[in-house]
Amino acid sequence: MIKLTLPKNPHKGLKIFCRTCRVDNRKCRHYDRQVYRVRIHIPGTKNATKSFYLEAVNYNDAVIECALIEKELIQNGFEKVNQTDSDSLTDYSIGDAVVKYREYMEGKSKYAHLKKNLTQDHIDECVRFCWKLIENVALSKNIKRTRPTDIKIEDVSNFYKWAEQNYSSATFNKCFKAIRTFFEFLIEVENIEMKNPFRKFVPKPSITKIIDTITEEEFIRILTAVDTIDPIVKLRGKGKIENRYKPFLKDGFKLFLLTGGRREEVVDLKWSDIYSTPQGVKLFIIDNLKVNRIKKDAKERKKYIGINADLEDFLIELGMNEKIGKDEYILSPNRDRITKTMMNDLSKGFTHYKKGAGIKKDISLSTLRKTYLTWHHQVLGNDTGLVSSHSTTQVLEKYYLDPKVLTAVEISALKVRVFGKK
Repeated sequence: MIKLTLPKNPHKGLKIFCRTCRVDNRKCRHYDRQVYRVRIHIPGTKNATKSFYLEAVNYNDAVIECALIEKELIQNGFEKVNQTDSDSLTDYSIGDAVVKYREYMEGKSKYAHLKKNLTQDHIDECVRFCWKLIENVALSKNIKRTRPTDIKIEDVSNFYKWAEQNYSSATFNKCFKAIRTFFEFLIEVENIEMKNPFRKFVPKPSITKIIDTITEEEFIRILTAVDTIDPIVKLRGKGKIENRYKPFLKDGFKLFLLTGGRREEVVDLKWSDIYSTPQGVKLFIIDNLKVNRIKKDAKERKKYIGINADLEDFLIELGMNEKIGKDEYILSPNRDRITKTMMNDLSKGFTHYKKGAGIKKDISLSTLRKTYLTWHHQVLGNDTGLVSSHSTTQVLEKYYLDPKVLTAVEISALKVRVFGKK
């Protein structure tokens, strides 16, 4: 066993690196895990470097090896990567692995050819589950020294017990699947030689959730609660105070119920999204955001929302006759917040005022969409999917609609009334 040393003023960028401690110049006794490593700055960049583990076992040889590596880099314009280049190695901590995984999912890594079309919310959730694992492992291990290959079956077992106590069955299963995918990335993409510790686990039995719709009486009670119930809530934990009231809540709830749209679709509806068919039926034509995100081509898919009598009456109340065709948001046109914030305001507001109205049913803002589709199904039957965009349709060319889609949208606009009112 040879103890590596460095003089007082060593060669630029040359360090002693401990593969166990995962740091440079660690004053530890892991002599069998220490190597010389050099970082060479890439000209023309601010902080970019290339790092190399050296084969030398004494300082003088290490300096010579550094000079040879730097010479080769210069000759190849810093493009050629030596086999000992740390960029190609996988000897990094579990925390660094999560950072690499986020970059991979966001398409910001060297794996640009493997970029997936994932939403930011999905990426954040997957990374959050990975950090929960790391927090749990940190209870028994020094996380700075822990590599992916150091995650053992005991760590999985400990995390399993923690997750059982802190997650519902659905979230538990989602968490373990996300972490399993994380390790699959390390094995299949990063080429770390290891077995997936999360490959096998017993999922929690999922409880079939009863899908509730909302009644007209319950909906009116929620709207009334917006005007009568205390909007102030005190959050648990930090004791933060928040005001759930927003001036656009009632109009937002009505738009959700009468259009059956998803949150982002409803919040961003504009008067210019309204069109008329050759038969005189009004409808919204908007981007099918969910399908466009899922599909990996450049094709823009559209979604069609028929404007039936009760929706038209409401839009007239909001000023449709004067504003139709204007590039102006229908909901809160003079808004002072971004779409995502408004979406969260509507979701939290609905839950708050639902409770304030004394409604015990397990319903949320998404229940309004379920109610809309339930009433449509009463009239459209199997064609409901054409209105809800759950089946593929072709993009309209100007005002032309495929006959089958047109039929479903027309029936929706002419015959369907939410809550069955005539």
